[in-house]
Amino acid sequence: MTIRECRDETCDILKSFGNDEAEVITDIVLAHYLGLDRGRLLTMLDDEAPENLPYLLADAVNMLSMGVPVQYILGSCWFYGLEVKVGQGCFIPRPDTEILAQAAIGLLKNGGCFVELCAGSGCVSMAIAENVPNVRGTAAELSLKALPYTEANLEKYPNIKVKRADVLDPEDLNSLFEEWGEGYDLLVCNPPYIPTADIPNLAPQVQYEPETALDGGENGLKYYRYIIANADLLMKPSHRILFEVGVGQADAVSKMLSVMGYSVAVLKDLGGIDRVVFGEK
Repeated sequence: MTIRECRDETCDILKSFGNDEAEVITDIVLAHYLGLDRGRLLTMLDDEAPENLPYLLADAVNMLSMGVPVQYILGSCWFYGLEVKVGQGCFIPRPDTEILAQAAIGLLKNGGCFVELCAGSGCVSMAIAENVPNVRGTAAELSLKALPYTEANLEKYPNIKVKRADVLDPEDLNSLFEEWGEGYDLLVCNPPYIPTADIPNLAPQVQYEPETALDGGENGLKYYRYIIANADLLMKPSHRILFEVGVGQADAVSKMLSVMGYSVAVLKDLGGIDRVVFGEK
């Protein structure tokens, strides 16, 4: 059996499930199991497939049919040019969040100290640590299922500490202040921001991800409200905040920051949607 035949068969099965991205997902899975990038894969389609490849693909198709995200099947994804380990219980990084990481890198280009709240996989802290010399930071995550991924992804960055913390608990915020013996220059956060009532209507692959990483309360704004009100517990008197926000939430989050004395700006994602809210005090 050739790689092409394996590819065509897998793609046809995924299409039969109504998967709109069947071809892309097939190539991602194939390239992963063969240890190739997609460009190299396409030059080898007429080669004989390894004996175990059909069985690996069958297992992957079975999991995909149950709604398991392809990133969980592979155990990793890519974010800001970095391979990020993910698995069940850990929120999968989205391309839109690269706007948040890019803004943080720009604000910390000369070093400084940052805290990432609701860190999940730690992908934003990874991007910052990889691109900003002399930076120090803390990645805070509450979930015991996600935390091992946070730790694994940040293991090679000794300048980034990983801390279990509940961002809705003022005592935990105080403990974050003490990690470096001083407050932080920048707070960066991609919190849960989907309104509770909207969660049952999400795509099956999204619902497979941890609800705690999705549920932002009645109107999706619970975490923004609490973090903004209590930011002084862990920040320097003069500091900056960067939030990723959901569609239509930028105005509400901007007003929350303004009321607390922040100067505010909004950054758009590649689709022209208001995606990152910036506050400075």
